[in-house]
Amino acid sequence: MHNGHQSNGSRAGSGHDSKTIVMGAGPAGLCSAYVLSKAGAHATVVEAAPFVGGLARTIRRQSDHGEFKFDIGGHRWFTKNEDLNDLFREVVADELLWVNRVSRIYFDGKYVDYPLKIASALKAVGPVTAARAVLDYGRIRAKQRVKPAEVKSMEDAYINQYGETLYKLFFQAYSEKVWGLKCDQLSGDWVSQRTKGMSLVTAIKDAIIPSKGKVVSLIDQFMYPREGFGRFSERMADSIEEAGNEIRLRNAVEKIVLDGNRVTGIRVRTENGSEFIEGDNFISSIPFTVLVKIMEPAAPQDVMDAADSLTFRDIITVNLMIKKRQVTHDTWLYVHDRNILFGRFHEPKNWSPAMVPGDDYTSLVIEYFCTKGDHIWNMSDEQLVNQSVKHLVEDLDFVTPDEVIGGFTLRATKAYPVYDLHYQEPLLKMKNYIQSIENLQYIGRGGSFRYNNTDHSIETGMLAAKNLLGEQHNLEAVNADEEYHEIKREQASVV
Repeated sequence: MHNGHQSNGSRAGSGHDSKTIVMGAGPAGLCSAYVLSKAGAHATVVEAAPFVGGLARTIRRQSDHGEFKFDIGGHRWFTKNEDLNDLFREVVADELLWVNRVSRIYFDGKYVDYPLKIASALKAVGPVTAARAVLDYGRIRAKQRVKPAEVKSMEDAYINQYGETLYKLFFQAYSEKVWGLKCDQLSGDWVSQRTKGMSLVTAIKDAIIPSKGKVVSLIDQFMYPREGFGRFSERMADSIEEAGNEIRLRNAVEKIVLDGNRVTGIRVRTENGSEFIEGDNFISSIPFTVLVKIMEPAAPQDVMDAADSLTFRDIITVNLMIKKRQVTHDTWLYVHDRNILFGRFHEPKNWSPAMVPGDDYTSLVIEYFCTKGDHIWNMSDEQLVNQSVKHLVEDLDFVTPDEVIGGFTLRATKAYPVYDLHYQEPLLKMKNYIQSIENLQYIGRGGSFRYNNTDHSIETGMLAAKNLLGEQHNLEAVNADEEYHEIKREQASVV
């Protein structure tokens, strides 16, 4: 579906003298402005919120026990792209930590490695189910060889990759918790994008006969800023302003004003009313479904209808402060149990000791996947905190009630683009329309309606800026490679 080439912006009005307006001060937008600022180009960032970092910011909370820091959902840093790694190291500089990653799935009272390591999964389910899983997988492979079935839904994709037994055990419940839809109503694209190259055969073969080029998993370790992932955005923002460029917070974009197939400026709502900001080039990380609806003159009706047919999933994090040295060893724990309302949590102290006031304390960021207006979203903050503590005490046996010394919630809309069965056509319609606008590029996860990891979102920001500095990059090619993006294969020696 990605046949549009989004490298517009490198054509007219580029170069160091032109003025670029970046819409959104999440990491992707800030990365664009950072790269432009470093090159000596003019950039202005506008952001509706009173802070930078978007969904990748770090919240600081004072308590009687000292300061706790919480990321909204964890954002670890790993990428195969060395240009991006260099940029991350340059920005985070002396605050950089390397963190050992341990992620597990909590399944049926047992723990399984995540991403799914087949040996660990088969061991957890016991010999009988394990044998059934392997037979199941063999059957589906044989069937595919005779007559390849079309993979449409998420259910098809998981069964095709792992067989029905493992799908029902490990993927179905969690996926439905995350997306709020049945797996047969979701597109298989999400699976191919997130689990490329991972299958039972690959795993078993790699265990018995190491394949050509040793698999080096990038996820055994990741980089992380000592004071929380939000520091990446904050430090970019500092550099942008030090270069003489501007970041305007509490500036919500109301309209993108067009003259033919070019943007002439944007109208923003500020604390003092409305203001028109002119520019030569425009980079947007505004949620894609919102972007096409704020054009002036308005986008064609079929494009507006397409935007109405796409949805995002929202998220609530419950952030708990705990007087205990450690709850788990995990950097992340995925909770598959249908009776537990939250989907996963991470323990910030396991990422960096600086996230808690001292050795005797820890904290948890617990993620509830929801949709604005549903039963989870409509729970009060107090109910959500109490529910989380109840699950941790009664179901998981991780804490005692008196160890929890405080908690608060954060609600974020439009956190994850939902790939339903019919998302491709409307998305393509919207992309074709936006790509016809010469001096507008779209970036980021929500901004491209693409389920990117953090590094991919930031990469689109970097490349959009480079397009304006005379290079030519197709932003649609980011995260379109064939291999699972958390795996790296060494061909020869890699230093």
